[in-house]
Amino acid sequence: MSRKVKELRMDDVVFKPSLQPKQSGDNNTKRKSDTILIDQALEIVNRQMQLQGLRHKTLLTYNQTMQKFVEFLNIETVDDINKEGFMEWLESLSHLDKTTHANRFRFVSAILTRFYDNGWIQGNKFWKDVKLKLIKK
Repeated sequence: MSRKVKELRMDDVVFKPSLQPKQSGDNNTKRKSDTILIDQALEIVNRQMQLQGLRHKTLLTYNQTMQKFVEFLNIETVDDINKEGFMEWLESLSHLDKTTHANRFRFVSAILTRFYDNGWIQGNKFWKDVKLKLIKK
């Protein structure tokens, strides 16, 4: 049985993301030059996952979960992500089923790992220290 190989188009290969934040004239807050906006980071990571071959449904789930995470913590840049906010978000999911809770944790952890691998999160991988315990029936 042979596997079908995905055809690689030229427009998939030529992808040059700009890591510079967008300049807006009405923004009075000063950012460090090496910070990246969360929207830009998510766009780049989404494109990386597309090129890696993840299914559309998987990407949709990752994006929806990450958008809820960003909205809950009111994050603007990748530098705004910290352990305290991450733990607060996890606690806010306590009303969900344990499996759903674990899945959302997994999705956000995967995105944060990609941020770390791209060099946008400095320090340690604090989300790797979190262990969820599932009680199986």
